[in-house]
Amino acid sequence: MKKATVIFGSSVDAAIRDMIDYVELDSIPTVIRFLERVQQRLVGTLSTFPESGSPFQGSVRLFVVEGYSFLYEYHPERNEVHVLEMKAPGIDWR
Repeated sequence: MKKATVIFGSSVDAAIRDMIDYVELDSIPTVIRFLERVQQRLVGTLSTFPESGSPFQGSVRLFVVEGYSFLYEYHPERNEVHVLEMKAPGIDWR
């Protein structure tokens, strides 16, 4: 089976920018390395096993990496995973 393409939505980009804006300037390289590690794990898992996350609501699934919750949808007809949201740990968003 061919690996699925993982596409990050604009709200995920915004959550990442907010996270970077929140930390001190000298901490930005550490945060970026952390985010790269999270992204690699997320993409590696969801591209290989796109339905591995827990069912959440309807076709939306939930996958947690390093305490961060990612909501996504798998579109098998296009073999694409659309990552819709990234939620930081400790935030009551459900």
